[in-house]
Amino acid sequence: MDFRERILTTFNHEEPDRVPVMSLLMEPSNVSNYTGEKQINYFNYLKKPILKSIIKILMNWDLMWNSNFLSVYSKIVDLNIELGFDACWMYYLVFKLKSDKTSNIGYTWYDLWGRKWEITLDRFGNPEPQYIGGYCSTEEDWEKWIANHEGMANKFIKSVEKFYKNVIQKYKNQIYIIGFAAPGVFENSWQPIGFVNFTKYMYSNPKFIKKVIEFQKELYLKQIEGICNAGNEIVLIGDDLGHKTGLLMSPKLIDKYFGDVYREIAEFIHNKNKKVLFHSCGKLYELLDRFIDWGFDGLLTLEPTAGMELGAVRKKVGHKLVLVGNIDVSYLLVRGTKLEIEKAVKKAIEDAAKGGGFILSPAHSHADVDINRLKWMIEAAHNYGNYPIT
Repeated sequence: MDFRERILTTFNHEEPDRVPVMSLLMEPSNVSNYTGEKQINYFNYLKKPILKSIIKILMNWDLMWNSNFLSVYSKIVDLNIELGFDACWMYYLVFKLKSDKTSNIGYTWYDLWGRKWEITLDRFGNPEPQYIGGYCSTEEDWEKWIANHEGMANKFIKSVEKFYKNVIQKYKNQIYIIGFAAPGVFENSWQPIGFVNFTKYMYSNPKFIKKVIEFQKELYLKQIEGICNAGNEIVLIGDDLGHKTGLLMSPKLIDKYFGDVYREIAEFIHNKNKKVLFHSCGKLYELLDRFIDWGFDGLLTLEPTAGMELGAVRKKVGHKLVLVGNIDVSYLLVRGTKLEIEKAVKKAIEDAAKGGGFILSPAHSHADVDINRLKWMIEAAHNYGNYPIT
């Protein structure tokens, strides 16, 4: 089988020739750590009075952003191909620079949805955005933000389809690209407002919260449509609904405000004859039944450090969900031994791979994931993941 057949057979809960392996690399620093290549640090120029205005204009220019974004993330895809992954995720975002006296370089990033991002740099000069708050703490703020950024939203939607078409066309014979519509409706709704304010408004001003969620859902569906139109048969959606010890909200509250939204999104994707893979970090046992009810076809990333035991999840959901994960990135893929990684891979295959419906992957991505340890993971998957599983 080739990588595409392997992935699609797995999503049909049938046994392919071997367990597919998916990459979750997304940080440019992973490539730089492997190649030693340093980036041009444009952000230092923002500290220079003569150059900062020019640099800001260039970095906020859509054409330059899109070209840069495709170039940077193509290097990540190239590395995934070199390592031998069957599939990888790919997302598209747009950040804009905004003057900010509280920042050490005088600027922060903002995005379409109204989030504020601190600009930090790794040792190779790659930018690492860190969410630090939102611009829409009141209903009035939110209304103004949406009105003032309608043009940015329209440009973003047009760019999504073009970006994914370019990527999928470029790599269609080398690796399976799973388009990731990120961030999702839950994160897009609360993060611009702030979690404390958002949860207060759920009780004090639910009409406002429902209006925000409905707006974000409609915008998200347009983003998803662009990914669907780009080609591939699987669409990745996602929201971080949990943390290490539990959910960010009660299951009933999540279902009350977002359940129908997720059902509509899943139905929209299914009507395009695509599969729905859902990503969430955290301890998610209380939502497993709801994921099935909402219409999802698969679940990623199944964090072991959040207590997500692959065997227990498979026992709970059976073959109603494709499971994607769950090799630890907090220790194993950062400084674990080859024997430890091999043991974890064998255990994951034993727990979830029989009958198909399992894709091995890291539990997430971050800057310190070691490329050589990813190689060990893939090697172990190839050695022990051949069907029939024994």
